Amino acid sequence: MKKIIQKGKVKGTIIFIHGNSSSSAVFEQIIEADEILQTKIAIDLPGHGKSIREYKYHTDFSVQFYKDQLIELINNINDEIILVGNSLGGHLAIEIAQSITNLKGLVIFGTPPVKKPINFEEAFLPVEALQTFLTEIPSSQEIETAAEIAVFDNEHSTNIIVDFKKTNPLVRKCIAEDILGGKLSNEFEIFTKLKIPKFIIVGEEDPSVNSNYLVNVKNVCKDNCTIIPFKNCGHYPSLEKPQEFLKTLQTITEKVF
Repeated sequence: MKKIIQKGKVKGTIIFIHGNSSSSAVFEQIIEADEILQTKIAIDLPGHGKSIREYKYHTDFSVQFYKDQLIELINNINDEIILVGNSLGGHLAIEIAQSITNLKGLVIFGTPPVKKPINFEEAFLPVEALQTFLTEIPSSQEIETAAEIAVFDNEHSTNIIVDFKKTNPLVRKCIAEDILGGKLSNEFEIFTKLKIPKFIIVGEEDPSVNSNYLVNVKNVCKDNCTIIPFKNCGHYPSLEKPQEFLKTLQTITEKVF
């Protein structure tokens, strides 16, 4: 995996994990900002972004493969950790949370913690066009339509399209097989039982996630989970609302570290 690192001035490391057919570029403005004093590491998952060439002939892009890679990388960091995950990155963050030695906080967005067997109808909203993100080789028109639906303001759809077209198509094939094959953990149970501070950033215009389900997740967590709504925002808050995201993350780091 490729990493983009901005070394911090104080204790604490924030790990940013992007979504399916995305890249670390969705965190670029957050990584480059000086307001957060902790070390920031944005990862390009195998088959995505700057990791495409390295994994050109790789065929295993399963959830388990990603989990193994992330756990090894993160547990070699001698520091307290906050995991920040968008969409698939959020699911991966939940999946590995119990295996991260110095985990102090968890931030997810575009990610409903799913049950087992996966509760599609309860956790997600039915938007047929977004199935493109689980389609190995969709058409250019399908990609553009899905990208435009995923964000609130179409000016951000170009970023989504560029990352999507760069991604190894086998990623979508493998992820779809794992989801349909029941390979995800009971993320609802993992997330609600974690004793660390947890934060769910909600793009109020996210077309894929059932916000009512997230409220239920928070209620089960009780006091150690906070929902943070972003107005006029879709599935990619760090990309669509970078300044608001940055301020939110500053508040979270002050609380967690």
